Amino acid sequence: MVGEVRLGTMAAISMVVVLASLGLVDALDRFGAWPVLPALFPVVPLGIAAIVAIAMRSLDFNDILRGGNIHSSSLGWALGGTALSTVVLVASPVGTALGGIRGLILIATFVIGLALATFLVAPALRAMRATTLAEAFGAKYGAPARTLVAITVVLILLPLLAAETSLAGTVASRMLGLSPQLAEDIILGLVAIGCIAGGMRAAIALAAVLGPVVALAYLVPVAAVSLGETWLPLPWIGLLEPETLTTTTRIPNVVALAFSVSLIVGVAVMPALLFPAWTASSKPPARRNMLFGVAFAAVILLAAPSYAVYGRLAGIDPAIDPLGLVVNFPDRVGLPAMPAVLLIGGLLSAALITIAMALATTATTLGHDIYGGVIERKAPAGRRIFVTRLGMILVVGAILGINRMALGSAAMLAGVSLSIAAASLGPALLIGWRLRTTTQLAVLAAIAVGLWLTVVNVLLARFAPEFSGSYLGMGVVMPTVLGPTGWFGLPVGLSGLIGIGGGLATLLAVSWLPRVHWPLLWLRVRYMARRLKRKFPARTRPLTATAPANVSAGPEVAAAPPPPAAETPMFGPFPEIKDSGTPDDPRPTLRLSGV
Repeated sequence: MVGEVRLGTMAAISMVVVLASLGLVDALDRFGAWPVLPALFPVVPLGIAAIVAIAMRSLDFNDILRGGNIHSSSLGWALGGTALSTVVLVASPVGTALGGIRGLILIATFVIGLALATFLVAPALRAMRATTLAEAFGAKYGAPARTLVAITVVLILLPLLAAETSLAGTVASRMLGLSPQLAEDIILGLVAIGCIAGGMRAAIALAAVLGPVVALAYLVPVAAVSLGETWLPLPWIGLLEPETLTTTTRIPNVVALAFSVSLIVGVAVMPALLFPAWTASSKPPARRNMLFGVAFAAVILLAAPSYAVYGRLAGIDPAIDPLGLVVNFPDRVGLPAMPAVLLIGGLLSAALITIAMALATTATTLGHDIYGGVIERKAPAGRRIFVTRLGMILVVGAILGINRMALGSAAMLAGVSLSIAAASLGPALLIGWRLRTTTQLAVLAAIAVGLWLTVVNVLLARFAPEFSGSYLGMGVVMPTVLGPTGWFGLPVGLSGLIGIGGGLATLLAVSWLPRVHWPLLWLRVRYMARRLKRKFPARTRPLTATAPANVSAGPEVAAAPPPPAAETPMFGPFPEIKDSGTPDDPRPTLRLSGV
C-alpha cells in the first residue's frame, strides 16, 4: 500500500507541474516572450523522469530485477503507458491516413495483442514464480531453453531500443534545436542513470507516472481542433468523418495481413510489455486494473484517425513526411504554442517509458539469465545486480553504435523487433505453452527456426541484396519504408509472418511426429487401401476377353445345374475317397472331399 500511495502522489504532482508549465508557456506566448522559452517545455518531462528514477533507487534484488512490490492500480497505469510508445503514437495516424479502414484494423490488432499479453501470457508466466521470461522457460523446458530465450530477448529489444532512441532524438531536435545524435545521447544518458539507480522498479514507476502525461499530450491537439466543429472537445471526432473509412488505401492486402499477424503475435509476447502485468507483488494484479490499462491504451490510440483526417486537410502527406503528421500537426492546423510543446513533451515521455522498460528488461536478461544462468549459476544476488547494471552500460553503448551505423529507419527497426518477437516466442508462448504434448526439443526447435528465418532474412536482404536476389530466391530486393524486401516480396520489417509459419510447423511436427506409432499407421493405410480396392472393383480388376457365344439353330436348352457339393461335417473324421492312382504308381491315393 505504501508503494501505491507513493506512485499516486508522484503522478498527481507530476500532472500539476505539467499543467502549471503549460500555463506559463501560454502566458509567454500571449505576451510575445522570447520564442526559445516556450520551446524549453519538453525539459519538464525529462526532469520529472529523473526525479522519479532517483526516488525509486534501490539495492534490493526484488526491486532491481523484478520491479518490486507495486500495487495493481499503479500497474494498470504502467501497462497503458508502456504500450503507448513513440513509434506506436506516430505509426497509428500514418496507418490510418494510408490505409483507411485497414489502419483502424491495425490499431484493433495492436489492442488485441496487448490484451493477449495481459490476460493470457502474463498469468501463465507468473504461475512459474520466475524472475524473467527466460527463467520461466527454463523452469518449464530446461536450461537450454532458458539460454536460447535469453539470447532471443536481447535480439528482440536491441532494434526496439534503437528505433525509440532514434525517433526520440529526431523529435527533440525539432523542438530544442539540437542535433539528433546529441539529443539521443542525452535521452539515453538520462534513462541509463534512472535504470541503474532503480532497475525494473524505476522503469515501471516511470510508466505509471508519465502515462497520464502522454495521454494528455496526445489528446489535446486534436481536441482543440474539434472545438471548431463541436461544442465539446472530442479528440475522437476523426472516427465520425467519412474520409476515415472511404480514403483510397495505399496498403496492399498482403502487407495488411502480414502486419496484422505480426502485431497480434508480436505484441502479445513482447518482453517489455509483460513486466507491468507480471511483477513480484504479493498478490496477483486485479483484472479490473489490467483491463483499465488495456482500455486506456485503446482510448488514446482511437484519436489517431483525427490526426490523419485533419493532417490531410492541412496538406501533410504521410507517405513523404510520416513523422510530420504528428509532430507538425499543431503548426499546420494553426494551433498556439501550448499544444505544440505539450505534444513534443508527450512524445518524449513516451520514448522515455519505452526505452526504460526495454533497457531494464535487456539488462536483467544479461545479468540474471546469461551470466547467472550460464556463466556462473551460483552467483549471489549482489553480483547479479552488479552485472545487470554493467549490462545497462553495455546496451547503451550498443544502441549508440547501431544508431551511428544507420542500419535502417526507425520504422524498419521497430518492425524487425516485432517480427523477431512474433516468429521466435509467438508459437511457443501462445500455443506450445498450453499443449501437454509439447516437448523440450519442440520448443527449442520452434524458437530456433523462427529466429533463424527472421534474422537471416533481415541480414541477407540488408547486407547482401544482390546475392540474395540472384541465388536465394528473394527476387528483386527493393527498398521500402519497412526495409528492403526479402523472401516472398515482404519487407524485412514484416518477415515475422514467415517465421511464425515455420516455427509453428516445427513445434507441432517435433511434438507429434515422435508419438506416432508408425507400424500401426502403416497397417491402417493398408487397410484403407484394401477397402478402397473393394469399393471400386471395376477400376482395379483388369478386363478379360470372353469367348463368342455358340449360336445354334435349334431351341435353347437350359444348362443343367451343378451337382450339389458333398456335405462335410464341421468336426469329426472327414470321408475318404479311394483313387486308382496313376499308371506309374499303382498304390491307391486318399483324398479329402472338396480338395
